[in-house]
Amino acid sequence: MSKLKKTLIVLFVTIGLASCDVLNQVAQMANFATCSFDFNSLNQIQMLGVNLSKGMSKSDLNASQLLSLANAIMSKQLPVTFNVNLDVKNPNSIAASMAKMDYIISLNGKEVVSTTLNNSVSVPANSTNIVSIPIRTDLFQLFSGESADAIVSLAFKLAGANSNPVNIGIKVKPYITIGNQQLAYPDYITINKTLQ
Repeated sequence: MSKLKKTLIVLFVTIGLASCDVLNQVAQMANFATCSFDFNSLNQIQMLGVNLSKGMSKSDLNASQLLSLANAIMSKQLPVTFNVNLDVKNPNSIAASMAKMDYIISLNGKEVVSTTLNNSVSVPANSTNIVSIPIRTDLFQLFSGESADAIVSLAFKLAGANSNPVNIGIKVKPYITIGNQQLAYPDYITINKTLQ
C-alpha cells in the first residue's frame, strides 16, 4: 500500500471519528430539549452573614443579629445569598450534557441576576441530576419601593418562614462546545415556582 493511500485512510478515519464525536455532542445537546427542568429547592440561605435555617423567622434572631438587621434597615442594605437548585431529568437512552448555562433569576417579577454558570453539567441516561445556581443580591436595592418589613419578610420567606408567597422565575439556556465553538440552545427554558 502506498504512503499516500495510508495517509488518506488515516485522514478519512480521523474525519470520521471527529464527525461521530460532533454528532454525539449534538445529540447530547438535543437531549436537553426533551429533558425536564423543575424547581427543587433553595438552600444555603444567608442574610447579613446569618445562616437562615428552614422555617426560621425574625423572632429566632439573637440580640446581636437583631442589631445587625436594624443597622442594615437604617442603611437600606440587606445582602442575601442562596442557591437555586434545579432538577434536570433526562428520559433519554443517552446522556444529556452542556458546557455552560446562561440563566436569569427573578423574585416576584424583579430580575435578580442574569449571568452564566460556567460549570459543565452531564445528566446520565434515564437519570436526574441537580444543578445548583448561586445567587447574591441586595433585597433593598431590588425592592427599593417596598417597606422594610416586606423586604425582611421576603428574606425569611426564602428560608420557608410563614409570610406572603414569593414567586421565583428561572430561565436557563444550555450550551455545548463543538471544536472551538460554543453553540447555544435556541430558546430559554422557563421554570416558575411559587413559595407558599
